Amino acid sequence: MSQNNMISFITLTDLNGEALEVNPSGILIMQRKTSHDFVPYTKLTLSFNVRVDVIQTPEQIAQLQMDAVAKVMESVMTSTYGIFEELEDQQS
Repeated sequence: MSQNNMISFITLTDLNGEALEVNPSGILIMQRKTSHDFVPYTKLTLSFNVRVDVIQTPEQIAQLQMDAVAKVMESVMTSTYGIFEELEDQQS
């Protein structure tokens, strides 16, 4: 299995409209905030103590995290199935 299949990033949008690629496991804290213009946003604290403000809601971010985990697990299951197929072929 290639290492690229085991690393999955999620794409978020900061308050300036710039795309950010974030490792979903690096998100420690999500705080729902509202700006002075009453525009809702989410303040993220990442594992290396960097704070990022994004336009996605905590629920949207959590869904992206779950999708990333599902992608990694699919890769693991496919690789595991291939290993068992090889073992079965060797025993035949």
